[in-house]
Amino acid sequence: MYKEHLLNNIEKEMNVCRRLYTKIPPGQMDYKPGEGVRTTLELLQYLSIAGTLMPDYWLQENDTDFGAFYGSKIAASKTITHEQFLNAMDEQLIIIKNLFGHLSEDDLLQKEVTYPWSGAKAPLGEAMIATSVKWLAAYKLQLFLYIKLCGNKQLATADAWMLTDL
Repeated sequence: MYKEHLLNNIEKEMNVCRRLYTKIPPGQMDYKPGEGVRTTLELLQYLSIAGTLMPDYWLQENDTDFGAFYGSKIAASKTITHEQFLNAMDEQLIIIKNLFGHLSEDDLLQKEVTYPWSGAKAPLGEAMIATSVKWLAAYKLQLFLYIKLCGNKQLATADAWMLTDL
């Protein structure tokens, strides 16, 4: 049950990101609210890997250095155009479903993983909540705010949390 709930939440966050993308006003891919902040396009590029980055790293077969792994994922994401965002999110959904297809409830509760930036350890399921779910939710809200700041005043708070107009 835990496995299903975790996957459902990751999928939901990705699907809300997909829908929010369709609400970006034309010509706003270079928008950023200030210096040192991602543009709308850069935000979309990061969202295209945020949900799978850490599970993919933790569940890979080889022992790749995290810096090299992260660097290659970021470099690939930076090549994504805004027109490719929905396809990139579709690919991310396939990746996460495939990863979960190889996991058991026990893996999520018992398999210990290490956060590469701190060396701290956590059960895989908890670590996925702390990364995939939280990163998708946080950057999704940033995208929501960018869209509002770019002029789409029709978006309401519910648009940030659920699929409101399918």
